[in-house]
Amino acid sequence: MFDVRKLAVFTEVVRCGSMSAAAAATRYTTSAISQQITALERELGHQLLVRTSSGVHPTPAGERLVDHAAVILTAIDAAERDLDRAKAPESGVVRIASFASAASEILPRTVARLREAFPRTEVRLVAADPDDGTELLREGEVEVCVITEVPGDRGDHQDLCTTALFDDEFFVVLPPGHRLANVREIPLAALAAEQWVVSSATGTCPDARVFLDSCRRAGFTPSVSFRAEDYSTVQGLVAADLGVSLVPSLALRSARTDVVIRPVVGPPPVRRIALATITEPAPGSPLAALLSVARTMGPPRPGGQTAYTVSARPVSVA
Repeated sequence: MFDVRKLAVFTEVVRCGSMSAAAAATRYTTSAISQQITALERELGHQLLVRTSSGVHPTPAGERLVDHAAVILTAIDAAERDLDRAKAPESGVVRIASFASAASEILPRTVARLREAFPRTEVRLVAADPDDGTELLREGEVEVCVITEVPGDRGDHQDLCTTALFDDEFFVVLPPGHRLANVREIPLAALAAEQWVVSSATGTCPDARVFLDSCRRAGFTPSVSFRAEDYSTVQGLVAADLGVSLVPSLALRSARTDVVIRPVVGPPPVRRIALATITEPAPGSPLAALLSVARTMGPPRPGGQTAYTVSARPVSVA
């Protein structure tokens, strides 16, 4: 069996096209590079490079080895990163990717509890929406990310290990002068003719799917007038009387005072808040403790002065 370090040197020589250029890139001497290539050729029993006055070129055997090297070196790198995640030190860094409302409402208490148990572990927060967060997770840039899911769906993250935290209830958000502003609970069917403001540009994220599925169950297809990038903008558009919306409670902890927030009649629409990791964390590790603590945190309730402040009265859905 040959030394994979020599394989890495060989691929660098092929990439650079000369021994001297590879030496500069790897901080070896040119002589050391040449010796490693010669040793690799001897171990494999094949000439791998043709040396010319203009540089070096791989032989047919060398070209085949280049293809194998890409797979071998990638697999070794993946194995090293996986073992690093599994060794679960009490010190080190845990990086968490999270969207803004989860970072402000879920993670502070969770991180505080984690630090009590693992005072030598540094926690870093990385701002990212769920799609970007899962990409960072898969690339090894973070150890955990906060995601949203549609309860009952197979999910978009079947290659990841997910830990459900809670189901986040959606509330109707209305402009203050709306005809249903004084109703305590609102059936979605009563809003069938409204213009809607949503937070998804594509209509395919879990929040958008929850919204569309809820409207379909209520018997109508919503007319969307505005699509915004975040729920803060959604609330601003609703406050300006440009439509109504469904907003999850996590995003309503910083509710505006110039909108009206009301629960939906019957079983509420919900999205699932979860934490995703590449694999199940090692027992006793900081990452395992983080997931355990986060599971104990209940869902927040919406803030603002306009929630639940009026008496109920009948609603006509005609």
